[in-house]
Amino acid sequence: MDRDLHNKPFDSGTKAKLSIFHDYLKEWLPVFLAKKETYWHTINIFDFFSGPGIDTNGNKGTPLLILDELEVYLKEIQSKNIIINLYFNDYSADKIESLKSTLTTYENSFFNIKVESKDFKKAFKGQLQLMSKKDTANLLFLDQTGVKQIDENIFKSIIELKTTDFLFFISSSTIKRFKNHPAISAYHNINPDEIENTEYDQIHRLVTSYYRGLIPKTKSYYIAPFSLKKKAGLYGLIFGSGNPFGIEKFLRTCWKIDPLRGEANFDIDNDKINPGQIDLFTGEAQRPKKIEKFESELKNNILLKKITNDKELYLYTLNNGFIPTHTKKVIKELIKNNKIKKNNLNISYKVFKNNAIVTNIELN
Repeated sequence: MDRDLHNKPFDSGTKAKLSIFHDYLKEWLPVFLAKKETYWHTINIFDFFSGPGIDTNGNKGTPLLILDELEVYLKEIQSKNIIINLYFNDYSADKIESLKSTLTTYENSFFNIKVESKDFKKAFKGQLQLMSKKDTANLLFLDQTGVKQIDENIFKSIIELKTTDFLFFISSSTIKRFKNHPAISAYHNINPDEIENTEYDQIHRLVTSYYRGLIPKTKSYYIAPFSLKKKAGLYGLIFGSGNPFGIEKFLRTCWKIDPLRGEANFDIDNDKINPGQIDLFTGEAQRPKKIEKFESELKNNILLKKITNDKELYLYTLNNGFIPTHTKKVIKELIKNNKIKKNNLNISYKVFKNNAIVTNIELN
């Protein structure tokens, strides 16, 4: 059930995964390093399945992408005395030796780099105290080789950490293929019948729903998926953050890669849309079912007063896998059609800031 992606060049799915991680890292770092005020004096980045750092063609993996992006902020790190802790781990001692050799060209006095070869759960437990310290921000990348490592206990430990975003990889098609295997049921308590009744291309959505169901109802936490189809099967990324701005940044990254649905590197809903293709009945450019459904349900929720203000609008947008641009388009249309009154609705993370004014939606 496991795979080794480091003994050959990265395939298109792996490159897409790395692109998402890299783009999100570019969005994540400025929040903690580029602002005038320093709220977090320690930044921790953990890569628990780092591999050797490069593929057989020399393409950079996550450890080197992390170091490259941190180099951009050396002046800020120095001037603000920010502590940067980097942790790279892989179960394979050979891969770690290769990584250590590669990292010699990146050595500097501004980062604390720790490299280990441990079983993931031992490595995670060993770093939990560092992750839990006050005045720290954490980014966790968990590129597990299969499905078993991010179990219920690990997931619940992660979502309890403060100021922590995570991104983990999982072989969702393995869960579908081996739904009745003890190696699957031991780590994921998903109903086998529900797996059986879920279409292959939709399986990562189901897996994401499983993890979403592990979040206590009293806790505000946000997760979102991105499905990746590779030759070996269907895989997926799951992102999580306790901050709505974190999930917005991740979703923006996804919509850059998949402008039609923001969710996959393939036609996940089988829309079969070609760019610029015109619908024969409406005479308009064809639109994905996911967007049409979101817009329709959003309009109904507003007109039925199930969504009553801009803060609720913002959260509804994120929880459905969309970004504010999509919702602003719907609001503009409702105003144009005289369904709601024109108002200065703040459909952005700023509505969550201290002393932010929440504006009500007024129907006509």
